[in-house]
Amino acid sequence: MITLDELLARYDSATGVRLERWIFRGLVRPERAGEPPRFADIDVARVELLVELGEVLACDDETLESVMELLDQVHGLRRRLALVAQAVGRQPESVQKAIAAELHRLDEETREGD
Repeated sequence: MITLDELLARYDSATGVRLERWIFRGLVRPERAGEPPRFADIDVARVELLVELGEVLACDDETLESVMELLDQVHGLRRRLALVAQAVGRQPESVQKAIAAELHRLDEETREGD
């Protein structure tokens, strides 16, 4: 975990202003337990991604917010899918085979519809 000052020291002053807006908008969520606020590794990575998208791709804050919402959804779906796979893996082999067969059937149906 790093402090806000440590995080700001990595970037120029313009990024510092944007960082405060990103925090206000909830794109970056520091731990509020203590003062000064501290940032976990995931938040530092989010700031780095936001800076890169903002500078390299010239994304405005609204676009950044949309991109981050989509990324959060993808990560949430991946986590949920991993849980589904774990749940299926705990089922008897006959159930696992039935699920695999149904997935295959649904996949074929979907390909035919394309």
